[in-house]
Amino acid sequence: MVARAHWQHIVFRAKMRLSQPSPALPMDQYHFLVGEFAKNSPFIPAAASAQLFAWFEHVGERVERYGNKRGKIVKFSQRNYEKMLFAPDINSIGLLSPRIVPPDEAYEATNCDAQAMYLSDSSLILSIRASKLALAPLFDGARAIPGLFDHCEYLYCYAETQGYGTGYALGYRQLDAAHPMTFGIPCPANNWSAIKRRGLQDAHLRDVYPINGFTQARLDALPPERRQALRGAMQAHGRCEEHAGWIFWHLQPGEQEAARAALNAHAMLGAYINN
Repeated sequence: MVARAHWQHIVFRAKMRLSQPSPALPMDQYHFLVGEFAKNSPFIPAAASAQLFAWFEHVGERVERYGNKRGKIVKFSQRNYEKMLFAPDINSIGLLSPRIVPPDEAYEATNCDAQAMYLSDSSLILSIRASKLALAPLFDGARAIPGLFDHCEYLYCYAETQGYGTGYALGYRQLDAAHPMTFGIPCPANNWSAIKRRGLQDAHLRDVYPINGFTQARLDALPPERRQALRGAMQAHGRCEEHAGWIFWHLQPGEQEAARAALNAHAMLGAYINN
């Protein structure tokens, strides 16, 4: 359990303690970038750490805290961080910017303007308060960091509240004032997790987002009918660009809804497949 223990414990605490959101943190919008890794991607902690620190520098934020192996978010210490980073059993990294409010007024995992996570067996997650950085510059800045996307095969960017958006990135429903409990209504975050548990993610996309990215290998893994449907939607809605082995698909809100409807007609968006 040590391998991902430090960040798994933090995530578990987030599920439990953020279910009743702190009034100290308003439901401000944050911008998220999630990169899902290809299977059996290597994990080089020093390289991943350097890339995350480069992102923090690029967005003008300072790393003040990190997730340690005991499942706690602690003040950054170069010595202790490096000791954890070079431990043989590490396979995840979590970095956070300074607190917004005092530590007893909000849960530590979301008490920040910027956060970066590298979970070696699943995904890269970057988030920053929307008032500090728009979605497109978040994507452009991350893309410019050498090696940051090297192990990703599927990428998407979206805007959400910090608590719900972080839970969504990690694959669980996180309640907050903007996302109260609903009974009998499946959650898109949980739906994608169920798809992945069943090993069906290669045959689906998660959803349609303002910014979407695919490697050619990820596109080739889709069943032929769904691959053709995606190509049709990409030609009909938004704009596409090719860059460094990636195809990026950018959509405005109206285009996003139209593309989502087109792909849902082929049952290929995992967020809407109830399990």
